[in-house]
Amino acid sequence: MRLKYDPGDGPTFWEQIAHIPGYPSGERMPIRLMRFEPGALFKLGEVLREVGADPTQPVFIVTDPTPMQRSGESLKPLVLDVLSNDSWQAQPVEVTPDETGQVHTDMPRIQAVKSRLEHKSAVIALGSGTICDITKHACYLYEQETGKKLPFVVYQTANSVSAYTSNMAPTFVEGVKRTLPSRYPDALVCDLETLRDAPREMTAAGVGDLLAAFVSFPDWVLANRLGLDPGYSPLAQELMGPLDEIFLAVAPAIRSGSLDSMATLAKLIALGGLAMSLSHATTPMSAYEHVISHILDLLAESHNRPLTQHGSQVALASILGTAAYQHLLDELEPEEINLENCYPAPEQMQALVRETFLQVDPTGKAGEECWNDYRQKLEAWHAHKTEFDSFLKNWGSYRGQLKELTCPPERLITILRAVQAPETFGELQPPQSEDDVKFAFLTAPLMRKRFTLGDLLIFLQWDREKLWQQVKGLAIS
Repeated sequence: MRLKYDPGDGPTFWEQIAHIPGYPSGERMPIRLMRFEPGALFKLGEVLREVGADPTQPVFIVTDPTPMQRSGESLKPLVLDVLSNDSWQAQPVEVTPDETGQVHTDMPRIQAVKSRLEHKSAVIALGSGTICDITKHACYLYEQETGKKLPFVVYQTANSVSAYTSNMAPTFVEGVKRTLPSRYPDALVCDLETLRDAPREMTAAGVGDLLAAFVSFPDWVLANRLGLDPGYSPLAQELMGPLDEIFLAVAPAIRSGSLDSMATLAKLIALGGLAMSLSHATTPMSAYEHVISHILDLLAESHNRPLTQHGSQVALASILGTAAYQHLLDELEPEEINLENCYPAPEQMQALVRETFLQVDPTGKAGEECWNDYRQKLEAWHAHKTEFDSFLKNWGSYRGQLKELTCPPERLITILRAVQAPETFGELQPPQSEDDVKFAFLTAPLMRKRFTLGDLLIFLQWDREKLWQQVKGLAIS
C-alpha cells in the first residue's frame, strides 16, 4: 500500500512533511536514512558508512538473550557475520534480563550499556522496543557527558512499537514509567525478512500500539480546548492518515506475513514515532489508553510478574478508552454540571493519589512520584476555569470535533480480529485479571500530569463505577 507520506522516500519525505502545519522549524532530516527493504540486512555496513561510522573502530551491537530467526537462520550471529565479512569490528553487548526473564528499560541497564561505549565507536540497537530505548538513551547520556555524538543505527527486529524513530525513552523511575528526552537514531534499518519472521504476537502488537490514536488524538484536542495543552497541532493526525481504513485494507496481508505488508506496517510505526518526536511530546500517540497500560505494568512490576506485549495491552486499553468516549459524547449534558463541584481541593487529591498507589508500592515512593506529576495537572485545571466554562457552553461544537477523532470500540475490535490479535485482556500472555484492569481504568488519571478523558470524568464526578460496568464487556473475557 502506498502511504501519503512514505518515510522510505528519503529527502522527498522530509520535504513533504516540512509543509504540514505544526512541523517544527530547524528540524531537517533528523533521521538521515530509513530503509524498508528485502535484504536490508546485507546493506548494514553501507548504512554505517553513510552515517559516518569508522570501520577501524568498534561497532557495539546491543541486544538481549532472546533468540531470533531470519529465513531459517539465527539472526544475531548472521548480523555479526555480515558485519565481520564487511570488515567491521562488531562487538556484542548483551543486556541481562531481570528475575522474570524480561529486559526492562531502567537506569541500571541503560548505564550498563553506556559504560561500554567508546569515543569514535558506533552503536547498533539489534532488537525491538526495549533494546532500542535502552540503547538510544545510553547513547544520549554518553553524548551529554562527553560531548561526543556516536553514530547510532536501529536494526528493527519486530513491527511491535513506535520506539524506533522516537527521540524519547520511556523509562522506569521509582517504579513508575516516565518518558525521558533522548535522541534520534541516525538510521533505521527495516529488513523485511526479519520483520516477517518475528513472532506473530509482536506484529499484532504493532498494529495495536497504533490504535491508541483513536484515544490519544481526541485526548490531545480535549486538553487543548480546556487550556491545558497549548502545544496541540494537526501534524500527527495528518502524518498518520486514516489508520482504521489502512489497517482494514492491509490486515489480510499482515496476517499472511507478506513482505509488502511488513513494509507498510513498519512505515506506519516509523510515522508514529516521528509524530511524537516532531511534536516534542508523546501526547499524539499516548494518552488515557497508555496510562491504563502503564498502571498494568506497574502492577506487574510490583508482583514480579513478566510484562505482556505492550502494543496488545494498549490496544485493549484503547477499546476501553473509545468506549468511554462514546458514553461521554452520548450522555454529557452541560446544563446539569455544577462547576463549583468540578474543582477538588489539592489536599483531597493528594491523599487520594498517595492512598491509591500505596496499594501498589507500600514504600510510598511510587505515590510520591505520581503526586509530583499529578499536582501540576490539578493546578492547571484550577487555573483554567474560564476555558472549561466555555467548553461546556460550546459543547455541541466540541462534541463534533471529538467524535471525528475517535471511533466506536467495535471498529478497533474488528481490526484486532482481522490481524489475529488478542481481543480481551484474558487472552494476553500473561493474562490480566478483571480486578487489575478495573484498577488501571479507574486510577490511570492519577499517575501523571497529562490531561486525558479520564481526568475529565473525575472532575465531572461521573459515575465511573457504572461506566466500568458499561465498558468492561468489550475487552474482558
